[in-house]
Amino acid sequence: WIDMNIDTDKLVEILTGVLNAPARSPALQPLARVKYPGRELGHITEYGGGFSIRLYKFGHEYKHRGPVPKKLPLIRPAAVQAALNDALPDGLSVIAVRDCGKFIEVFIRRHEQ
Repeated sequence: WIDMNIDTDKLVEILTGVLNAPARSPALQPLARVKYPGRELGHITEYGGGFSIRLYKFGHEYKHRGPVPKKLPLIRPAAVQAALNDALPDGLSVIAVRDCGKFIEVFIRRHEQ
């Protein structure tokens, strides 16, 4: 059961748990782990029925130390969508994933129960 009035802070907490899980889906491997949730997942736009959020690829996250990959890691949007849908609680689902270069944009919709 999930509160349908989920706010952006709760969504950040959920996504941080998914991206920082010790064993995560191979589809999520190109995405950076979250060290500063408020800063890195702070690009959330709330719209009528859900959220739009940016998830950064490895090497392009906030305060990355070390070499930046010369080639951007490949993302399979359908696989990322399926992996995130498996991890999200009931009442939320990913409806689209768009590759934008250094980050991906994920569109999440709330469902009435």
